[in-house]
This record gives sequence, C-alpha cells and structure tokens, in this order.
Amino acid sequence: MSGSVTLLMAVHSHQPVGNFGFVFEEAYAKAYDPFLCVLERHPEVHLSLHYSGCLLDWLLEHRPEFIRRVRTLVAKGQVELLASGYYEPILPLIPEPDRQGQIAQMRDALRTHFGAESTGLWLTERVWEPDLPATLARAGIRYTMVDANQFAAARPWLPRAMQIEDETFWDLLGCYSTEYTGSSILLFPASKRLRYWMPFQAVERTVDFLRRLRRDEPVTVTFADDGEKFGLWPKTYRWVYDEGWLDQFFGALERERAWLTTATFQDSLRHAGPQGNVYLPCGSYEEMLEWSGGSFRNFFTKYPEANAMQQKMLRISGQIRSCPPRVPRTGKRSMVTVNGKRFTVHEALNRAARELYTAQCNCAYWHGVFGGLYLTHLRRAVYAHLIAADQLVQEAARQAPVPRRASPRQRAALLRQEGVATEAADVDGDGYDELMLRTPAMQLVVDPADGGTVTEWSLYGPRINLLDTLSRRPEPYHEQLRARQAQPAAATGQGVASIHEALGVKEEHLESYLTYDDHRRSGFLDYALQGMPALQDVARSTWGERRLWPSGPCRWEASAQPAGASRSASVTLVRDAEGTQIRKTVRVLANHAAVDCLYELTGHRVPVIALEFNVALRDERYLHQAQQLGPVTRFEIAEPAAGVSLRAFIEPAAMLMHFPVETVSESEGGLERTYQGLCVVCFWRLDGTASWKSRVQWTVGKA
Repeated sequence: MSGSVTLLMAVHSHQPVGNFGFVFEEAYAKAYDPFLCVLERHPEVHLSLHYSGCLLDWLLEHRPEFIRRVRTLVAKGQVELLASGYYEPILPLIPEPDRQGQIAQMRDALRTHFGAESTGLWLTERVWEPDLPATLARAGIRYTMVDANQFAAARPWLPRAMQIEDETFWDLLGCYSTEYTGSSILLFPASKRLRYWMPFQAVERTVDFLRRLRRDEPVTVTFADDGEKFGLWPKTYRWVYDEGWLDQFFGALERERAWLTTATFQDSLRHAGPQGNVYLPCGSYEEMLEWSGGSFRNFFTKYPEANAMQQKMLRISGQIRSCPPRVPRTGKRSMVTVNGKRFTVHEALNRAARELYTAQCNCAYWHGVFGGLYLTHLRRAVYAHLIAADQLVQEAARQAPVPRRASPRQRAALLRQEGVATEAADVDGDGYDELMLRTPAMQLVVDPADGGTVTEWSLYGPRINLLDTLSRRPEPYHEQLRARQAQPAAATGQGVASIHEALGVKEEHLESYLTYDDHRRSGFLDYALQGMPALQDVARSTWGERRLWPSGPCRWEASAQPAGASRSASVTLVRDAEGTQIRKTVRVLANHAAVDCLYELTGHRVPVIALEFNVALRDERYLHQAQQLGPVTRFEIAEPAAGVSLRAFIEPAAMLMHFPVETVSESEGGLERTYQGLCVVCFWRLDGTASWKSRVQWTVGKA
C-alpha cells in the first residue's frame, strides 16, 4: 500500500468576552505565541488556524506584531484561516440574521487584517444541527469540521474502507457532503483519537497510527481541537515546549514526507472531493454530549439562569429587527441619547446589533470543563452587553409610533408612557407570561408563576443585573470529590495527562462547601415558617422542613400613576395558601432608582415570615462567613469595582441573616469554589397576628 496520508489540522484559539486581561496575557505567552514560533521554524508543515473575534480584537490592540506574523504565513500558503461567528456564538442557538451577520463580520475581518478569503468555518463547540448547511452556504462557507462521533448514526452507509476501529476509538477518514433544503457543504470528521493523543502522547505513537492509515489511494484524516491545549492547559507548557513535543512532532511530519503530508483544508479540496453523502442528527463532541445530557439545549433546562440570558438575547435580537430606522415627515433625522451620547436611530440600532453579537459569545451559557456559566465575570459581561443593546433599542423604539396591536410576545401591553413601561410577555419561554417593569434607569422582571419572585433587575447606567446569581446544584464530579478521587494531573515519562483524563482540585477541603439549593436564587422570595431557623441551616439551605407551605403561582394586576404625578409602575401579585392570602407588590419610580417590595399577609396566624433576596454584588465585608444581625432597619452592600451600592430600608425592623453563596465547579485548572452572590434574608416574628405587612425598599447608589 503506497498511497499517501494527508493530515489536516485545525487549531482553534479563543478567549471569551469578559475574561480577565491577565488570562489573555498568559494564554498568549504560553500557547499562542510559542505555537506560532514553532510553526515558523517548520515551513513544510501546513495547517489551518482559527482565532475568535474576541481574541482577534485583543491581539489587534495588544499584539499587532502577532497579526503581521500570521499574515505572512497566510501569504506563503502555509496557513489557512478559518471563519466563524465573530464572537464565537453557538450558531444553531441564534437567529438566522445574527448567524449571517456574525459570519460576515468575521470574514470581513480576515479579509481586512490578513488578506484571507475564508471559505472554511470553525464550528463553535462543534455544535451541529441539521439546518446549518443552509446557513453556512448562504454565508459563503464551503466546509467545516465536526467530531467523528457525530457520524456514528450513519456508520452502516459510510464507506467501510474509510472507517478505522479498535478497542478504544472509531475513526472516519475523508470528508462528506451534506445538505439542507438543497444547500450543501462539506464535513470533515475530526478524530477523537488524535484529539486525545495530541499533544499528550509520544510523537511516535501518533506517527505509527498515521502510518496504519495508508491505503491504495490517498486518504485524509482530520485533527481539530483547541490551541490552548498546546501550552495553557495544566502541565502542558513544559511537555509541549520545554521538552519539545511540538518541535519533535512537526519535525517528524517533515521527515515522513515520502508518505505523510500536511495541508490546509482549502488545499486538500483542490485535489480530492467528498467520499459520499451523509445526514447528521443534532450533536457535538462526546464530552459536550455528556455534560449536556445529549443536547446542548438541555443546558437551558438544567440552568434557568442560562435560559434567562438566552431568552433575553433572543428577545433583544427580535426587537432590533422589528425596529427599522424611521425618518419623521419633517425630514429631520431622529436622535436618541444614551448615557450622555447622541446617536441617530440608525446608529443606535447598528450599535445595538454589535452589543448583541458580543453578548452571544457562547462560554457563559453552558457548563463543562470549558463552559463558563459558573464564572460570574463572564455572565456579568454577557449581561453588560445585553443591557447596552436593550437600552439602545428601547431608545430607538421611542422614536417610532406605538403599533396598534402588540406583538404576540408582548400582547398585554399595560402602560406605555415616557420613562415608564409595564408589560407582560413570556420572557423565559416557559409558556407563562412574566411582567416587565421599565424605567429610564432600570428594568425588572417579575415571575407570577414562580411565586411572584423578581428574576432580573438590570441597571442601565452601570450595565449590571443585580440578580445575576447562580443556585448551588449537584454536578456529577461532586461525587468524585467526595470520594477523594480528584487529584492533580501529573506528567509521566510517556506524556502528560489530558484535561479529560485527570482533573485536580484548587484548594483543600472543597467537599465541605458542597450544599444544594431547592430554589432559584432570585429576589423577593417569601416563606411562612414554623419557627426561626438557625443561621447555619439558612446558609446550608437545610431549613425547608420549617416551611408551612410551598411557593406557588400568583394572580396579578398591574397599575400605574397617571402622568403629572410621580410616574411609577407597580405589579401586585396575589396567592392563596392554607387559608391565607398573600399580596406581594413590586413598585418602581421613574425618577428614583429604587424598588419597593411590599408584603401583606391576611387570614392565618403564622409564627415567622421570611423574605429572601440574592444580590450579585461582591462586598469584601461579607465574603467569608454567614452573619446574623438584628433587629435592623437598614442594610448595605457595595461593590466599588462595579461602582454600585444597594441600601435596604426595612420596616418593621427584622432579624437579618446573610451569607455568601458559593458553588463548587469544574474548570480547566481543576475543581474550584466560586462566589455567586450574597443571600440576604429578613425574618419577622408575627406573635400570632392574622393581619400583617412589611416593606423592604432597595435603593441604588454609587459605591
């Protein structure tokens, strides 16, 4: 068998929107720059590179010389640059116009900065859905890479000579055509074996495997994986660069040129076409399918906090498309002012679209080794861009006449007046309406189906969602932690452990922080209790047995003071439980950055009432332990870095307990503890009264 083997390599590099600057610096120093240095020393090695738009923006600003070096490799034909959605979105999860806009933005950037006309695409997290061929073909994309496991359902109809199977791996060679409604693209199956072996196994093992692939006819095999594994993943820098794995590997590829070649995907397709047709179901790489329970969309069921971001993103995307620029009959251009800056309506909508695209960066929407849902700074960054887009599109919409009929998602418009709006819409996609209260300074979302809790409180000025917290939930690796099976990865003489094979812990006694919540940590949760719980029971969420009745859905009514008065909007939620009527009123003012939470109880003698609020601010005073105060009428939490403080005014005086909500989650570096927010619970003893009310007002200030 004398046919040649062509190794196609796609190396993807990415840092998410909102990541810390020092992470970008470390990734550049340990992975991106040294990888390019080795590649420059081996001009006979050809491959494809992908840099996400988030990373590309950083490189253009901080390492412009790196951009020039990559451009030189592209000009020589040694490197092909792959396109993608610019801000690394999961393409199937964003609307088609946003898919096209994101891909077009990336292709334009590659053309501008590298002179590259890219027709190949890096598919974010390799999340595939069957309609993507139409999207990609329309965007000018000819091919992409998905993992070989996604072809498993079609194995009986794939060429047997192109399938390689042993006791551990199944590989598929070549590339295959697929289509949707007549639009076709090519798919390259990426080898899990190579993904696990490169760079973690000795060079000789990988070369021996490639030698086994030789056939009578030339064949191609695909490697596609993250660039961070070449130096940034734990223990890899020493192995890949200090001990020379990458130099040795590229050197071996050059030495074996008699039968083993490397090529870009673009060049490969000039010499060989697809090996057949294939249709793939929804999927991703095997680890992602494990983390998500078989479908990426399951993350939005498991984590309502991720669903809230996703649904807000989709809602804003629809609002941008439904608000075209309008020129008044006078012929003058309409202007909007946002945070002291003036824009035309057209400019405001374009800027809103850019903010929206940035917020579609995938990492904060899911959880796995590489997903960033548990990382508060990534979620905060997504919300910052969503809030910015929302404010811009709302201001632009003010210049257009209110439609005679509300859209189906906003069918119950209750009040629309300058500065204040209250409306009902299914903002989380659960089939029930939520209530949105909006002022010039903020937006609230109240969920009647969840007991009248406040699930979002977004401030337009600092662009922060004050309720962006995360509940403590069980994860599969928690059992591993309890069993003390999680140990730091250790290098061996034969290689270094892959991040999928060994994972460490970042601090001792992490198992002591494992505790789970029975509710989403939002705002204005209410409880009727048999007695006053202990502080540690509240902090560890073990006080559920003291509750007299569970939460339930509420009836609701909205009201507003007329123009000329102090403009305000309020929502009153009513629930009957065990012979008791509960009334919860949430009220906002147009000219005052505050939220009033009024709680009224009639008809039942309840020993203790509790109201819970979870605040996504980081106050150094409250990070280390649970505390009990009281009775108190005031409480303050502030985060100077965000420039935001919150002051609670409480009447009557309440016993107050607060504690940091901390999760234990998995990341590239190991299991870690992450602060999610501060839980504040107010308790009142009712002393047998059957009619009682309280008020908690939260006022926003500067820190």
